[in-house]
Amino acid sequence: MSEENQKQADASKMRQSTFQYRRMPAVPRKINEIVPEKDIRVRLLGRVIDKQNSMIVIDDGTATAEIITENMGNVENNDIVRVFCRVLPLETGYELRAEIVQDMKGMDMDLYRKIHE
Repeated sequence: MSEENQKQADASKMRQSTFQYRRMPAVPRKINEIVPEKDIRVRLLGRVIDKQNSMIVIDDGTATAEIITENMGNVENNDIVRVFCRVLPLETGYELRAEIVQDMKGMDMDLYRKIHE
């Protein structure tokens, strides 16, 4: 086997043995639009209405959602946040687990609503 063919064979073996992990995108959703049988990851935007040790409750104007989070940063009640969540289906309903909680205090909510509605 020529040197060039050997290099191509080695590269082919490497591609076959390399596992590529791709995370599903977080789909923008309103809380009342979440479908646990279909949604894997969602992106929610809303106002924090309650904050406890490992949970925040946000309201996006359509509904409220309890989101379990390990690290919520400097989030306070009444802050606007964007939360990237995993949707975990349960026998009745679903559970939301935060992956990222992003502070959106500087966001113009009137302009956002105008664009997205």
